[in-house]
Amino acid sequence: MGVCAILRNEAPYLREWIEFHRIAGIERFYLYQNNSGDDWRQALEPYVENGVVEVIDWRVPSPTQVPAYHHFARAHAGRAKWVAFIDCDEFLFSPVASTVTEVLEQPLFSGFGAVAVNWMCFGGSGHEQCTEGLVTERFTWRLVDNFGTNAFYKSIVRMDRLESAGLNAHLFNVRGGTFNQRGQPVTNTYSFPPAHEPLRINHYVTKSREEFVRRIAHGRVDQRCTRDPREFDVYQAQDVEDRTIWRFLPELKRRLAAAEDLS
Repeated sequence: MGVCAILRNEAPYLREWIEFHRIAGIERFYLYQNNSGDDWRQALEPYVENGVVEVIDWRVPSPTQVPAYHHFARAHAGRAKWVAFIDCDEFLFSPVASTVTEVLEQPLFSGFGAVAVNWMCFGGSGHEQCTEGLVTERFTWRLVDNFGTNAFYKSIVRMDRLESAGLNAHLFNVRGGTFNQRGQPVTNTYSFPPAHEPLRINHYVTKSREEFVRRIAHGRVDQRCTRDPREFDVYQAQDVEDRTIWRFLPELKRRLAAAEDLS
């Protein structure tokens, strides 16, 4: 199983994101590096060397995300594997199974061309400033399950059933159709009510206010317009304290420590 993602100024978060997804069953990462100005090379070097990460130099101006997905589809369509099209602030995992791949092997998913996995949106958990620690550990408060943007999803695509990328970053053109986790067909950019089992995506939309402001200063990969700093406040309701992802922390910290020792 693989992940395809756009990369722009995500260096401080990359190792956590990669190691987390390796625990979750992801074997290979295809990262479209889009005009980053940080030390992404240093963060990714060990993973490129051992073949876990492939970096594609992608200098297409925004909106650049969908063109990157079209490029990836042309290069990889027809291969018998699953690929999740997610961002570097999104953490895909199963709250009930050991790995994502274990879930996708269930009979329910065998006929799908793609699986729609809803967001679970997290805010800043009261953090105004960037603090030390992992993203998955620092931010534990999220909005209620049926919060509006949780209806959005990202797709895990069967590459041997992929015809082309779609008009947006959510829905792809696949033989067999895209279905949510209830087995219902999905034809729009959202799936409501959201389903968060047996798979979910923790979407760390803002992180702290400082991190959010820094991020939006670099522009968007999906649109030409910039984001309003006031958007931060939309996601700060602390409806639910959710530490489901913490069960991965001991192994994640062990892996990150080992990677640090080797670098």
